[in-house]
Amino acid sequence: MSSKPIAIVTGGSRNIGWAIAQRFAATHRVVIGDLHPPDAPMPESMMWIGCDVRDYAACEELMAAAADMGPIAALVHSAAITRPAVPICELEPSEWAAVIDVNLTGAFHVARAAVPALRRACGSAVLIASRAARVGYAALEPSPDGTKPHYCASKAGVISLVRSLAIELAPDGVRVNCVAPGSIEGDMIPRERWPQIAARVPLGRMGLPAEVAEACWFLCSPAASYVTGHVLDVNGGTWMN
Repeated sequence: MSSKPIAIVTGGSRNIGWAIAQRFAATHRVVIGDLHPPDAPMPESMMWIGCDVRDYAACEELMAAAADMGPIAALVHSAAITRPAVPICELEPSEWAAVIDVNLTGAFHVARAAVPALRRACGSAVLIASRAARVGYAALEPSPDGTKPHYCASKAGVISLVRSLAIELAPDGVRVNCVAPGSIEGDMIPRERWPQIAARVPLGRMGLPAEVAEACWFLCSPAASYVTGHVLDVNGGTWMN
């Protein structure tokens, strides 16, 4: 059996999550928790376990299965969904609930289920938020089509959850941080919009999933041993704190 530490990546089968899983696979044994396995072949240092983050029992089962392999050194929670933009007055309560259920309640389920194992291993966690959590609209500027308030609110809640976790778990030596991506290439943004978006980013391009993955890996690494409760923005300069 490999002596590499264990890293769990939720939502790790596609897009940013898959890039995170690949990055951690270089230094960890990676357990992907997602609804479906990756389309791409997985290396020997990676495995998939079916997990719906809306189901707390499923999250507990994911953590137990990973812990059976060894100490959980890192957790990256990337599982999330979005929905088309509509004005707030046209947003159905069911759509609001669906996004909050996955993006915010799912983040709580994953974190809550992981806490005992992270405490035992003095591990680190990163939860993925979004630039949208910072500004209140899921685009480079407000649009008459709507702000995606359910997505923005869910990701803002993730940032607050990270800070609560960081405070509560610091005495146990567990660090909890957040990465807030901006416009990143992938399925969540239609490809035909990429050139228009890139032209408005100060760095002149959209971000790559691998760049978000590097930020997550850094925050879980010994190089960030004195960093906790922090939100690392990876957005090419479209929002600066």
